Amino acid sequence: MAKAKKKCRQYSVDYLKYGFVPSEADKQLPMCLLCNKVLSNDSMKPSKLEDRLKRCHTDKIGKDLKYFQTLKEKYEKRPTMHSMFASTSQSNDDGLRASYNISLLIAKSGKPHTIGEQLILPAVEEVLKNCFAQISI
Repeated sequence: MAKAKKKCRQYSVDYLKYGFVPSEADKQLPMCLLCNKVLSNDSMKPSKLEDRLKRCHTDKIGKDLKYFQTLKEKYEKRPTMHSMFASTSQSNDDGLRASYNISLLIAKSGKPHTIGEQLILPAVEEVLKNCFAQISI
């Protein structure tokens, strides 16, 4: 006996009028913009999406497409963990690069690594102290 092939629905842009966008994890699954729940592919029928909107989000029934478009834009622009960590890591790159370059110069000189603590750190502190003293004047 041959197995019946399961029908897999594709997301349609018309589903936005019911408050659904494709899930980030799997583009074939709908995600509710109002409660961020990902539903199964079986519930991608327009009648089931409309029914869920009526059952779970009764206050949003009369909303037009423009309302759901603005919700989608807000959802796409929201801060994510990736975007927050990406911005902080970029600001730390300069200090990390300077530290690496100093370590590389010490290694190339053939001196012990303690020379950085004895010579370079006091020199950098002196330069920074003088630079910030001039800026504050």
